[in-house]
Amino acid sequence: MPTLAPSPRRRTIRNETAIELLDGEIRRIAELIADTSPAAPIPGCDRDLADLTEHVALVHKWAATIVESLTPRRIEQRSIEVQVPADWSAVPAWFSRNGAELVAVLRAADPDAPVYSWGADQHVGFWIRRMLHETTIHRTDVEACTGVAGRIEPAVAVDAVDELLDILPFADFFRPNVRDLHGDGETIHLHATDLDGTDLRGEWLITLEPEGFRYSHAHVKGAAAVRGTAQDLALFAYGRRKVGDPQLDVIGDLSLLAHWSSKSAI
Repeated sequence: MPTLAPSPRRRTIRNETAIELLDGEIRRIAELIADTSPAAPIPGCDRDLADLTEHVALVHKWAATIVESLTPRRIEQRSIEVQVPADWSAVPAWFSRNGAELVAVLRAADPDAPVYSWGADQHVGFWIRRMLHETTIHRTDVEACTGVAGRIEPAVAVDAVDELLDILPFADFFRPNVRDLHGDGETIHLHATDLDGTDLRGEWLITLEPEGFRYSHAHVKGAAAVRGTAQDLALFAYGRRKVGDPQLDVIGDLSLLAHWSSKSAI
């Protein structure tokens, strides 16, 4: 299993803020799907809008069930059911209600309360952070489907990259490819060029080692580098931007970046 290097544990987004942002993302998805065909394809994957909407709603209900029960044990996602309305015109309101239930559960919970998670952080705060980034990335999927150009706030984008690097080692139970994120000291540098001179940590150094990978926030040259806005780096980290995308400036070992991208996408 990959390992992570010691890295600053200060989260860029406070829990209270993350919940408010999550609420906004849910509302935005509901607005977007109201004017879009359920059969509209999602770029870059084999899902259509109906599939993606059901997936996000299911994840929201799953997380709400776990947090509300404060269970120390995993609840299998396949045991959770969501009843998508047959009439697509009713789906936006249904999606909003389902998401509002998650938001209400997270607001009522203590972020420091122990609860099952599939990551290292076994507290409610894991789910607050996870749901924000899961929903934000899928909102960009819906936007891509509808042709709308949206935005990820820089602080959210930075925290999305941090969180992905934190949770990748634990994603092998549903993405076995992450077990291949190791090497012999190869390094990848990510640089958010729009954050230079700000208080946000916009650089990452990922080092592939025999036992896995480590990362830190460091201004160090890597064997390969990806430069772009914080939003574009978050989308790259989540596999929505590829090597060769005109929004990214890619330097160095392209095969290393291709390896990372193919194994890290979740």
